[in-house]
Amino acid sequence: MRDFLDTLRDAPLLFDGAMGTLLYDRGVMHTRSYDELNLSQPELVAQIHREYLDAGADILETNTFGANRLALAKHGFSDRAAEINAAGARIAREVAGSHAYVAGAIGPTGVKFAVAPDHQRRLALDALREQIEALAAAEVDLLLLETFTSILELEAAVALARAHGGGRPVGAQLVFGPDRRADGGLSPAEVAERLVAAGADFVGANCGAGPPELYDVAVAMVDCGKPVSVQPNAGLPSVIEGRTIYVANPEHFGVFARRLLKSGVKLVGGCCGTTPEHTRRMMGAVRMMGARPQSARLREAATRAAVAASPPKPAVPLAERSRLGARLAAGEFVVSVELNAPAGTDTTRVEAAVRELLAGGVDIVNIADGPRATARMGNLALCALLRQRTGVEPILHVCTRDRNFLGLVAHLLGAHALGMRDLVIITGDPPKMGDYPFATPVYDIDSIGLLKLARDLNAGIDPAGRALDGQTAFVLATGAEPGAADYERELRRLEAKVAAGAELVMTQPVYDARTLERFLDDVAPLGVPVMVGLLPLASHRNAEFLHTQVPGMSIPDAYRARMARVGSGPAARAEGVAIAREVLAAVKHRVAGAYIMPPFNRVDSALAILDEVRGDRWTPAPPPDRAD
Repeated sequence: MRDFLDTLRDAPLLFDGAMGTLLYDRGVMHTRSYDELNLSQPELVAQIHREYLDAGADILETNTFGANRLALAKHGFSDRAAEINAAGARIAREVAGSHAYVAGAIGPTGVKFAVAPDHQRRLALDALREQIEALAAAEVDLLLLETFTSILELEAAVALARAHGGGRPVGAQLVFGPDRRADGGLSPAEVAERLVAAGADFVGANCGAGPPELYDVAVAMVDCGKPVSVQPNAGLPSVIEGRTIYVANPEHFGVFARRLLKSGVKLVGGCCGTTPEHTRRMMGAVRMMGARPQSARLREAATRAAVAASPPKPAVPLAERSRLGARLAAGEFVVSVELNAPAGTDTTRVEAAVRELLAGGVDIVNIADGPRATARMGNLALCALLRQRTGVEPILHVCTRDRNFLGLVAHLLGAHALGMRDLVIITGDPPKMGDYPFATPVYDIDSIGLLKLARDLNAGIDPAGRALDGQTAFVLATGAEPGAADYERELRRLEAKVAAGAELVMTQPVYDARTLERFLDDVAPLGVPVMVGLLPLASHRNAEFLHTQVPGMSIPDAYRARMARVGSGPAARAEGVAIAREVLAAVKHRVAGAYIMPPFNRVDSALAILDEVRGDRWTPAPPPDRAD
């Protein structure tokens, strides 16, 4: 398996959830040592690990939270500490196989470090060292120090893990209260600073509080210089008829995980009261935010297991795949205009928009795939109709949100059979952004995985490594966000997309020429053409919304001031077109083309922008002969 920290740099990861909650629900009384079950009931522990793995966990924690000799002494098992830890690691490893990382879970000793005499502290440190050495000897992938309430004990535990953990990554999580404060009133930023200084590879919080409280804690930690992890309880506990009940439901955790990951947190999971269903709901957010290692490993395993892997066929030359491919191969300036599918069955308006674009010399249009997670006509059906009725060459957007892995394979093969040759491959907006938040996101793979899949289809190979009956001839484009908040992550993901098969980059809308210049400089070594995204502003209110509410959008003060002067209406739309033309003029000699996204399918705005390059870099195409 890939090094844990290398994987974490590329994509967020998902921890499992509570072990004790599930053991209790299955009849193990709280008076038992849950850690000793590694010896007496290993299959029960393994079954819980399997349920979390099946729910999508990328990291399984060993059932060793209380397996230090001081905690075990309460149950008479102090002399079996090393044996219990080794068994816990072995059980988790057998379940995880090559599909998940194994974290050696280490909890506090129970010694009150702030007031304990020196000899008790020494006993606690010896117990922690013994446990760390046992887990390291059992070949866990990382060490997780969790649910510590004393910052002094946690700092000491981090030092021990660094010294005796065999070089394994070390995570450190402190408990915070509902007031968002930790031991002695420490703030999240203060805790993060101290744990980083102690030597932790990632820092965070778990237990103690529910999602809302730990969201605030995590956001205050993300600038600490190390990845941040958060594992909340399923809400604050309530005692109902003698039972401790946690009330944050799995759906709540799915929303919470998305908010956390968008804020820069890299590891999410659950603590007390959470279940595999909580993990499953968080998995959608993790998949949406980055390449999911488990899916990649499962696919690689399936490929290796193929009965007869076939050699790839040479890909169809780029110039022979489509008009878009021919223009890219010839170094010609490319123009595409994005149109939305109708929210119904009537295609009259979008067909009229296409014909207007054709008359203006545009022969390539993009049709988005459920943009902003809204319900619209399927874009494959619309692309096929437009191609048949107008002769336009459509670029089909394909996102990984709505179809599982097999569905995506079928979708691409069907698209090729219907004449689609140009794809823009993206991960897709989560349903929470649209009008149907109850819809279930799939995200079996992300855009990087789908690019690999499409590249293999172009080589005549199916996802299991077997020969296709024929081969596809797709031009593979992907998206990028020059103004991304986490710009370094965006560049790393774009590098991975190009390595996976992307042949063209189409950017999100850009308004600041300096932002675009920086992006073009940074991606030049990748050697792929870039089309600049342009979304003409419609009004002052529209400009302010994009600037303040849409991640990755940054509109310079001067442009916003210009939009403020004209307000709304035709004058505002004309000003928005003028601004888009200025952006295009600044970079037109550095980009391969323009990708225009006119609001509300207003093609007159798109054509007005194109006057900036008409006859200069762009030669309009003659209207096709195939229109009705």
